[in-house]
Formats: sequence, structure tokens, C-alpha cells
Amino acid sequence: MLFIDLDGTLLDVTKRHYATYVEVLGMPDIRGVPIPLKEYWGLRIENKPVNEILKRSRLFPPKYKTFIERFEERLETPEMLGLDALRTGTETALGKYYTKTPIVLVTQRRDGEALESQLASLSLTKYFVTVLSGAPARLRRADPDQRWKHKVQLIKERYRLPPTEAVYIGDTETDVKVARHFGWEVYLVENGHRKKELQMKADPDRIVPDLPATLKFLLPGGRWQR
Repeated sequence: MLFIDLDGTLLDVTKRHYATYVEVLGMPDIRGVPIPLKEYWGLRIENKPVNEILKRSRLFPPKYKTFIERFEERLETPEMLGLDALRTGTETALGKYYTKTPIVLVTQRRDGEALESQLASLSLTKYFVTVLSGAPARLRRADPDQRWKHKVQLIKERYRLPPTEAVYIGDTETDVKVARHFGWEVYLVENGHRKKELQMKADPDRIVPDLPATLKFLLPGGRWQR
């Protein structure tokens, strides 16, 4: 069985996140100054705290919480989701996996209906036996383990007896921790949300350029060689 992450792994979401960031900073009661796209994503792939990005955006600290709430509200609206792009070769790779093993999509999107609509518009729905989605609860105090533990919970809620052998493909340390929790093999793609140095530190089984690059290790002659 194959478990796979969505944002960063299958979709290029750089335009959506940056456009949302710029829009919210421009709101009359926020009024920050956007940093350039390259700088913004440079900080994101280094996994820098959002407060550091907001500080560089000349936003007053009392407005940080409001910014984050507005950002989350706008990020999954139809107009913003329309900025996402399917990564090159993704549909072909999914099609090949689809004939060999069940594929489960695991994502921490908040809006299930918007997610379903986007997957349909991108012609991806047919590849997944199930889609596990939902965002972790907002905590008063940040928990560095919250995101991976929430993904684990999404899987456990769907599968009371998760498979003992599976492959997880993602792009961040969160995905590695989820896979390790279940004892699964894990691959990270380089074209996602983390710089390679941080991916190496997370210690996945393999780091590959993109999703199509995983095929040579899993098909044919690999795990799913039939």
C-alpha cells in the first residue's frame, strides 16, 4: 500500500501560499510589507517560524495571531486553490502505481469539500482508494509534534489495523515521523517544502528529485514488481 502527501509532493503550491500571504498583509487592519517570493519561500523551506517571516514583513507582533487566522481562512478558498499546479509527471506516476497497489492520500487540508473539488478538477480523484484529510486543532501553545501526530491519527481512524508494510512518500520531516511511527519505508521528494539538508537530517530511506523518480525503486523489479 502507498500513502502519499499532497501539498509539495504532488502539487506546486508556492503561488497559492505567497498570494495568500500578500493578500492578508494588504488588509487594512493588518498592513504589513511583503518580502519577495524567493525570500519568503527560502524561509519556508528552511522551516523557519512564521513569526520570523512576519517580523521581516514589518508586522507588529500584536497582529501575528490575526494574520495567521486570516491566512488559514483564505488559503483554501477556490480562487487561491486555483493557483496550484500539478507537478510534472505526477499523473503518469500515479497511474503506474494505481495498477499495482492501493494509494491513500494523506493531507492536513482544513476544507474537505474544497479539497474534493480540487482533486476532481485536476483529475486525481480516481487514483486514491481513500483521502484522509483534516487539520490539527489550534493550540494555545505550539507543539512541534502536533502535525505528524495528527497525520498518524488520521490514518489510525481510518485503519484500525494499519498495514504492517507500506511506503510513504512526502516532502518533510513530518512525513518521515509518520512513516517511522508505523514502521514503513519512507521517501522524500526534493521539490517540496524542505531544503535537502533538512530532509537528510530527517533520515528518510531515500531522497529523490520528484515523484516520478520513485518509480525506478518501486516499479518494476522493486516492491511492486508484478
